[in-house]
Amino acid sequence: KRFWNNYIALLNEHGINPDSHRWYIKHCERFIRCYTETRLKHHTKETVSKHLSNVLEHQYLAVWQKVQVIDAIKLLFLSIHSPLEKEVDWEYWKMSCKALEKDHATVARNNTPLNEETSTDLMADAGKYSNEISQVIYIVRVKGFSIRTEKTYVYWVSRFLTFNSNCEPAQLGDDSVVAYLSYLAVKKGVSPSTQAVALNAISFYFKAVLKRELGDVRQFVKAKPRKKLPVILTNGEVIKMLNALEGVQKLLVSLMYGSGLRLMEAVRLRIHDIDFGYQQIIVRAAKGNKERVVPLPVKVVEPLKAHLAMVKVMHEEDIDNGLGSVYMPAELVKKFGKSDKQWIWQYVFPSTKLAVDPKSGAVRRHHLHESTLQKTVRNTARKVGIEKRVSCHTLRHSYATHVLEQGMDIRTVQELLGHSDVSTTMIYTHTANFAKGKTSSPLDSL
Repeated sequence: KRFWNNYIALLNEHGINPDSHRWYIKHCERFIRCYTETRLKHHTKETVSKHLSNVLEHQYLAVWQKVQVIDAIKLLFLSIHSPLEKEVDWEYWKMSCKALEKDHATVARNNTPLNEETSTDLMADAGKYSNEISQVIYIVRVKGFSIRTEKTYVYWVSRFLTFNSNCEPAQLGDDSVVAYLSYLAVKKGVSPSTQAVALNAISFYFKAVLKRELGDVRQFVKAKPRKKLPVILTNGEVIKMLNALEGVQKLLVSLMYGSGLRLMEAVRLRIHDIDFGYQQIIVRAAKGNKERVVPLPVKVVEPLKAHLAMVKVMHEEDIDNGLGSVYMPAELVKKFGKSDKQWIWQYVFPSTKLAVDPKSGAVRRHHLHESTLQKTVRNTARKVGIEKRVSCHTLRHSYATHVLEQGMDIRTVQELLGHSDVSTTMIYTHTANFAKGKTSSPLDSL
């Protein structure tokens, strides 16, 4: 009784809702019953990892329930002052609780033509325009566009056809396009970029499906342009965030800030993308299907090597169990054959949870879900008292601004960020100029 009273007191210290206390105790009791012959102080990382693996594989537990189990066991070891409380990367386990969805961009599909089997889920909400939407999907896949482009085109073409539901698709003309784009600006108040994306999707539909070019549609009401400056963190704020993180979370945030990586670029890194010899990272299949090389920060080399050693042990265990497969796009499978079990193709940040590939049915270890990292960055910024709207992309913005402040030329920054046009990179010069003191208020000179 005294033991559990101390544990409840610890739950109160960490702000756990009293209504959840009984569940935390049940999670701990279940863990203890699984190892009745082992005292709590004699547990190792292996026994804890084995139990947490079983928890993550439990199909009837929701993501929040799995996170609760991990928190409960972490606090259990904290209550007995066990070194496991610091040795186990608890946040990494929590990041692995959420698996990639069936329609996630990484595993949704290979670039193969549409057929009856693959079209079932996609056509579920297409309604009476399922034939038109299936044609859009088919042509998008034949052209090898990304899954995100496919989803965007399907979304906007569906909305466009629904808006003009009183007219047959084959009879749609320039007037209907003008009317819809004006509707988006006037009634929906979309941004110019959103309006441009809609126009691109509709133009693709006319050209690829209806087999005719759009005419002059420039007379539509254009959305009001709005110049948005990026949110930038100071050096001190970046240090605060990094000091508040540990393990894989700190490593991912360090790479996003230290190399200017986008969120998906970071979580999708594979082993062969890391070049310790030349101290660089090769970013493949980035936005616009481009590739680029970015520097590997010296400060992450040793932590990254230690992390990869742990990942390699995990991979070797999977191989011993007849697993070890990783998702590879169709073109890579065709070129390299059955290479999906080779070490170099594995993800740098794999999930601790095995998952079933929705397309092939193979049991694989996918990368961490990006939403878990997004929550980590938001919550950490709030925790350390940063009063800004911080997201994962804020780290990339901060990287660009800080290297400009250090004197790097704008063209080099453009290449490191992977921007097609230098005008996109120029937006960071505004904040950098303020930081360098090139612009100041006349009030300060009085």
